[in-house]
Amino acid sequence: MNRLSRPLSILLIALLAGCAQLKTPAPTDAAKPATQQDAVKEGDDKDDTVENEAKLPKLALTPSIFYGVLASEIGAQRGQVGSAAATYLDLAQSTNDPRLARRAAEMALFAGQVKVAADALTLWVKLDPESHAAREQLFIVLLRAGRLAESRPLIEEVLMRDPSRAPAVFVQLARLASRQSDKPGTFALVRELAERFPALPEARFALITVAAEVDDQATVDAEFDKLAKIAPKWDLPVAWQVDRLRRGNVDASLAFLKAELARRPAAGIDLKMAYPRLLVSVKRYDEARAEFGKLLKPYPDNADLLYAAGLMDYQLKDTQNAEKLLSEALKRGHPEADFLRLTLGQLAEERGDATAARGWYESVASGQHKLQAQLRLASIDAEAGFIGPAIARLEAVNASSNDKIALAQSASQLARQYKRNDLAERVLDKALVSYPNTPELLYERALVHEIRGNYAGAERDLRAFLIEKPGDPVGENALGYLLANRTQRYKEAHALIARALKADPENATILDSMGWVLYHQGRLKAARGYLERAWNAMPDPEIAAHLGEVLWKLGQRDEARALWQKAAAAAPDHPVLKDTLKRFQP
Repeated sequence: MNRLSRPLSILLIALLAGCAQLKTPAPTDAAKPATQQDAVKEGDDKDDTVENEAKLPKLALTPSIFYGVLASEIGAQRGQVGSAAATYLDLAQSTNDPRLARRAAEMALFAGQVKVAADALTLWVKLDPESHAAREQLFIVLLRAGRLAESRPLIEEVLMRDPSRAPAVFVQLARLASRQSDKPGTFALVRELAERFPALPEARFALITVAAEVDDQATVDAEFDKLAKIAPKWDLPVAWQVDRLRRGNVDASLAFLKAELARRPAAGIDLKMAYPRLLVSVKRYDEARAEFGKLLKPYPDNADLLYAAGLMDYQLKDTQNAEKLLSEALKRGHPEADFLRLTLGQLAEERGDATAARGWYESVASGQHKLQAQLRLASIDAEAGFIGPAIARLEAVNASSNDKIALAQSASQLARQYKRNDLAERVLDKALVSYPNTPELLYERALVHEIRGNYAGAERDLRAFLIEKPGDPVGENALGYLLANRTQRYKEAHALIARALKADPENATILDSMGWVLYHQGRLKAARGYLERAWNAMPDPEIAAHLGEVLWKLGQRDEARALWQKAAAAAPDHPVLKDTLKRFQP
């Protein structure tokens, strides 16, 4: 357990739990989020005054109007949309032109400036009382601003004038209910409106969302009962409730979804897959695997399902079935193709087929997955005895500066693994020329220097590391341990380790360092206390070597022998432990 060592990074399978949040299906006739695209498309209504030239004000194109419009459009193209909206609103107020008010509203919506958008739309409605688009946009913006009372007349008018717009109106009410400060008032209004459309699914959904805001569970349950009958294929309300419950109580979310799926056999595959994904999120892996298996029977060709089920099998160490499912997901065109190739390469390695693994890794096309594939290919090369080509492969990878630094670290670690510390030092020397004073490379080279017996070089690199990362407890502990272990500068070593321990008081490695420097200072009882804490926290053979040596010096030789024997049984080739046993010959 060298103070400087760090484990090689490994690829972890954590994607399934991350997928516990549902993909929310698009509602029927639902309006899009309120941005510039929220503006209602014109052209179907010939009476809309934006299209009715006869009703527009007759304005002379003054320099102030011309330059105001020109500057606003140029500013918007350069990303200054908020300023452009304000300029357009000023122009609309001074000219009473609804076209300018409309353009101000569009830009304000795009910039997310709700107040400016509301002012612009209010002016547009005033200047063009017959514009349906202006009214619809205004009530949406007022809802976004939490001004439900002001929006009610507009909502009433839209529903009365064009009942076909009711689905979109109710979806907006559902989406924006949480923004209203008057929760009971919102609930009363939406319930009143929804009663006029008893068979409209969107009305039922809107009522569910506002009932949830006032904790009226009875209404929520009753409306879901209605939705299961009138819209059994509409997944959005169920997905919304699953996500809402999941944030507070996953078990409640699971129970609700299971019940809804039971009475919605025609639900979409995304909603059905949400159930095993929720099981994964609470680590009920065996149940999740069984549920994925059930879904594969009716949906054997679904790439997302094959992908999720394959990862679940991988997690549960069923590598044979995982390989089968993930290969099929790749054939079915799953978008995570490179990740699948990388994973299939790992599966081939696990079953000892280096040739197949190499084929998969070489087929990884781009990005971070390609970087991981090159690391695996280098590892295969090294294991086959070609350590030089393995290092050359990593050095040749075309990557960003950060990735180049990580590759140099990995190349050094690989070289050390195969006892080619000379190669490791060469790689790091070269990398530090390109990326001088990089802390990670300095730390890694300090380790290589120590292994090669260049303790002065190790100390120099660790001090350079601490210049780049002052006060870093890992660096201070590493330097303190080096001084305690390879010099007699125990006072300086103790000060460094003490600072590291203050920053990270439960770190077993630092506790071991403190015990070791105290041992060298002759403070055996104090050393024993720290080393026992370190051993209890992390039963590592190097800690066992140190603790056993202290016990031996304290005269507790039987206890020291028992500890050494236990550690040697677990790690018979550990160099520090072997050296200790050789010195004491217990």
